[in-house]
Amino acid sequence: RGKKMLDLFGRTAIITGAGSGIGAAVSEKLFERNCNIVMIAKSQKNVQKVAEKLVETKQASHQGTVEYYACDVRKEKELATIKDRVLMKDGKIDILVTCAAAPAASGKAEEITYEDWKSVMQTDLDGAFLSCKIFGTSMISKGYGRIVNLTSFHTIATYPERVVYNVAKSGVEGLTRALAVEWGKYGITINAVAPGPIITPRTSWFLSQSPDIGKGMLSRTPNRRLGEAEDVAELIAFLVSEEAKHINGQQIVIDGGWTKSAWWGSYCE
Repeated sequence: RGKKMLDLFGRTAIITGAGSGIGAAVSEKLFERNCNIVMIAKSQKNVQKVAEKLVETKQASHQGTVEYYACDVRKEKELATIKDRVLMKDGKIDILVTCAAAPAASGKAEEITYEDWKSVMQTDLDGAFLSCKIFGTSMISKGYGRIVNLTSFHTIATYPERVVYNVAKSGVEGLTRALAVEWGKYGITINAVAPGPIITPRTSWFLSQSPDIGKGMLSRTPNRRLGEAEDVAELIAFLVSEEAKHINGQQIVIDGGWTKSAWWGSYCE
């Protein structure tokens, strides 16, 4: 079987937050690359729907498999159980993509409750750490792995009233950097992808609040469009491939140039 560029045949990938948005898009993209897909999401209904769609659209040329689990990434024992089941079935875990995220806790810093703070931190930051720790141990023992953590352009340039999300994703960037230094010797690369304004269910809700929001985003985006979840999935598919074997410890922003633009008018429209 001839090797195709970015072909992931024989690889097994864990994707958290796979029930919607970018996590679902990543699952679809890696499946297209002939990867064995293990999708994790908090909602059984959502992740099952995505899995069934992948199976329905599977082409004869697809070599990968699809399975899914409903799991809260804050629960270490649940993640460990999934790891054991995957290892029993596939014998290894090659790829981890952490996309799980809590509903955003926006608002003034002085008005955010500690419960809101903990909810975001436990899912976005703790969940990323636990996923890396649990699934990464099997990569260490095999001497190979590709991990991609989802961060955000908010680690580079942020909005008012986004303090909790900003801190959580900045923590994930730090986690990525630290693990890259610590685990590189095991043949594991760990990178972060920081999406800018991307059309997802969360962003769509934000845009629906006012026509001026979308107009403002486009006015400072050199590419003259908002990103799609597939754009992010394509980047992640590259980072987990053999072609990216010497990329490690990086945070790559994918935003159509948004964070590089300081323009406030209509030049980019």
